Amino acid sequence: MIVALNFIALPDERGSGAFHYIRNLLAVMGEYTLRDTHFIVYKQQQISDAYIGMPSNADVEYINVPTLGNGFKRILFEQTRFYRYIKPCDVFYSYCTSLPLYVQAKRIFTLHDVYYLTNPERYGWLQRTYLKFITRLYARRVDEILTVSYYSQGQIEGYIPAARGKVRMTHNSLPEYCAEEQEVAIEPKPFFLFVGSVQPSKNIVRTVQAFVQFNQAHQYQLLVVGKPLQNSQVILDQIAGIPDVHYLGYMPDEKVTYLYKRTEAVVLFSLCEGFGIPPLEGFRFGKPALTANTTSLPEVVGEAGIQVDPLNINEMAAGFQKVLDQRNRLVQHTQEQIDKFDRHTACETWMKSLQINFSK
Repeated sequence: MIVALNFIALPDERGSGAFHYIRNLLAVMGEYTLRDTHFIVYKQQQISDAYIGMPSNADVEYINVPTLGNGFKRILFEQTRFYRYIKPCDVFYSYCTSLPLYVQAKRIFTLHDVYYLTNPERYGWLQRTYLKFITRLYARRVDEILTVSYYSQGQIEGYIPAARGKVRMTHNSLPEYCAEEQEVAIEPKPFFLFVGSVQPSKNIVRTVQAFVQFNQAHQYQLLVVGKPLQNSQVILDQIAGIPDVHYLGYMPDEKVTYLYKRTEAVVLFSLCEGFGIPPLEGFRFGKPALTANTTSLPEVVGEAGIQVDPLNINEMAAGFQKVLDQRNRLVQHTQEQIDKFDRHTACETWMKSLQINFSK
């Protein structure tokens, strides 16, 4: 069995949530015995083999394509010159919306969300038009579509008729625990923590506004951690200089672990969220969550967090106080939420879809 894994959409070694999803599956796959499966991994040449995270027990061949970035150049490449690099395989899998349409194999990709349809303001007109066209075309061309939450599954099947009957659940789950931690230099006062990319759908400006309202009668900090994406500078300019609000930029796992261990709660008021890993990462350390009551977040958070309207700043501000007041009750439910998203169940479903021969 030859299984091709397409990672050419990854432009640098600061992977998005979609890439962390697949790295988590690969890490769990390393706990199984793999038989009669040869993996071909396609990636841009600037991405190291080690960063991909293939387990040491896998029979792997790496094929580098040119440096493409993550824009039109890559999109054009994957439907044209990419075919010169593709070797015969039985299954061709892409971890996100990046797939050569005419590859001769069983075709599978993971579709994390359809927010270009449900929240069009998140995208520019050209990107939105492309995503509408290409995902509907993929849905017709592929054999299976994997997704990460029941919320996303319902959205995909509701908005893309061609996907119905093809969608399988490989839900997101906690990544491997980063046992090491590295101290982060911050002010010596308690803090709330946002972890995620800086983009409009993360609702960061309203998050800051709600925190400022709450903090008028308190002495807390709000720490914002994550790499900047589209329209990020506008967001960063709006929150710059606000007392007790600190943007720390992108941070490696060791530093994020340090912050998770010490935060009062993880805050995620996203307007678009296919799954939402940060609350689960906070649950690992017994930290409650303060999140939106929309999209996939109620599914992820359950009884371990306070959920509020992400468009109502007064309600969001009150949520900060509620998560402090109800902390003891909330943390009693953190482990049950972690258990709902068993990483081995997700990995086994993923391997079965890709026809990987494995045993425990």
